[in-house]
Amino acid sequence: MTSLTHPSPGLPPVRQEPNGLLHDLVRDQSRRTPHAPAVTDSSTTLTYRQLQDRADATADWLAGAGCGPGTLVGVALNRSADALVAVLGVLNAGAAYVPLDPGYPAERLRAVLDDARPRLVLAADREKTARLLGADVPLAELGSIPAAPVPGRHTRTAGAGVSPQSPAYVIHTSGSTGRPKGVVVPHRAIRSRVVWETAAFPSGPGDSVLHRTSLGFDISLQEILPPLAAGARVVVADDDGQRDPAELVRLLARERVTTLALVPSLLRALLDEDEGLRSCPHLREVFCGGERLDRLLHDRFLRHATARLHNMYGPTEYAIDATCWTCRPLPPGQEVPIGFPLDRTQLYVLDDALRPVPDGRPGQLAVAGDQLALGYHRDEELTARCFPADPFRPGSRMYLTGDVVRRRPDGALEFLGRQDDQVKIRGHRIELGDVEAQLLALPGVRAAAAGTVDDPGGDGSVLVGYVVPGPDGADPRGLRRELAERAPAQLVPAHLVVLDALPLGPTGKTDRSALPAPELGGEDEAAGPDAPDDETTRVVVDVFREVLRRPSVGPDDDFFDLGGSSLQAARLVNRLRKRLGEDLPLALLFEASTPAGIAAALREPRHA
Repeated sequence: MTSLTHPSPGLPPVRQEPNGLLHDLVRDQSRRTPHAPAVTDSSTTLTYRQLQDRADATADWLAGAGCGPGTLVGVALNRSADALVAVLGVLNAGAAYVPLDPGYPAERLRAVLDDARPRLVLAADREKTARLLGADVPLAELGSIPAAPVPGRHTRTAGAGVSPQSPAYVIHTSGSTGRPKGVVVPHRAIRSRVVWETAAFPSGPGDSVLHRTSLGFDISLQEILPPLAAGARVVVADDDGQRDPAELVRLLARERVTTLALVPSLLRALLDEDEGLRSCPHLREVFCGGERLDRLLHDRFLRHATARLHNMYGPTEYAIDATCWTCRPLPPGQEVPIGFPLDRTQLYVLDDALRPVPDGRPGQLAVAGDQLALGYHRDEELTARCFPADPFRPGSRMYLTGDVVRRRPDGALEFLGRQDDQVKIRGHRIELGDVEAQLLALPGVRAAAAGTVDDPGGDGSVLVGYVVPGPDGADPRGLRRELAERAPAQLVPAHLVVLDALPLGPTGKTDRSALPAPELGGEDEAAGPDAPDDETTRVVVDVFREVLRRPSVGPDDDFFDLGGSSLQAARLVNRLRKRLGEDLPLALLFEASTPAGIAAALREPRHA
């Protein structure tokens, strides 16, 4: 078989309108249900008419500022109803939006800006954003733009000249050189993905979809656009709500969320809660993607949840997803497949010469079809290499994913691994070369390498950094702190190992297979940390050891300096709640991140 083109069994084929625009799906819905709630955040609810009016007013203003087809507009807003207004406003104006997550380090955001060179950046606070991005970035406060368009003006001024091939957004991913690369996705591609979901998984007024993902991650589009195209409500989780699994479960139940998209590691954390997802009876569809869904988690979900679970796979270069597998009981020993192609998608399993391999044999997965990106922003060489001509469909292109798969006898695809040095950490696609470039930029580092190890707690892969210091030596904790100020959290290794030299292969390149596994006791812990002097601190130290899987933790050791991730933070707080019998907020760990500090905070009157 040359390609796999038939959609997932049980899912209907989708009738597409090839000349439609992405934002017209939302505009059409706002005409059908103008008074229905469209988006709810912690401070407001906007109806479809209010959302559309504000988006049109933003589009008018952007058009007047010279932002239209062929231009990029940065969106530097946290998750909120305002952020949805900004995204729709940019699309309505005919421009493409570039997400700039305010939670990212300034250095990383400036690298994105240097690549994207947007005409304008929309922000919530002009002064604060100028300090983050730089005073020379052209900024506009969304709040200063009128909330309603001038009657009749929108159709005359905004969006003229945009086509299905026009870019809708540019999302930046990790690049092997240490510089982020921008994936340019046109209206046609993301509209096709939205239309597929609204047809395959119908929803409408009365349904709610959780939005908890940063705009810089393309799962956010799945959380926003299909519900707005179908008349459902988008429920925006605030920072605490999306970080804390216990609060997230409460939010799902309180808002009667019916559809949820998340990475497997977060799904595992939700199931770890006392009630798991049993307290969310309205939850109907759970889309899991971004990293491998392992068999244990798959089976656990099927035992304890009533919603349907869908394993999704797709690169950013193919508008969110290329395959879908609706989970069901599997025979012993069989892994969870990534499934079958979405409608109007072609999948090829190829050898090194881009020839089809027989069913059952491993090969590189290539994807083609309506959801294909245009390529990489301002990088024709990389675009030509990764998006070659499709030899099976003359006049078309395909994307070489670098993922190794094989086709099962039933036609479903199984994911086997990668051809290159790309890894997935908590759903984020990361080039190990990017991590190494970040480490080499740190003062006092002479050589660097990066790799991964399996998380003993079942949370997928853990990123490990290796550094060879200069003559003055290196402090791993200090290096991690400095790296955290420069790079996104997903690029900061959970463990940093100091080596005298990097292992080299026959060609003189770093031999990543020979890099030593980190000693989970800590690369720079002093021997025998002082014993805690009170019972509460002893309990907190014990929980630190359990969650971080370190044999030695002292009262003054910082959770995040020890490599703790956001998911581990949620697990730690959950265990402390059970051990101490107190309803601890997750925010406490960000205020006091050592065992002694947490114990002291618990002794304050508000916790007494």
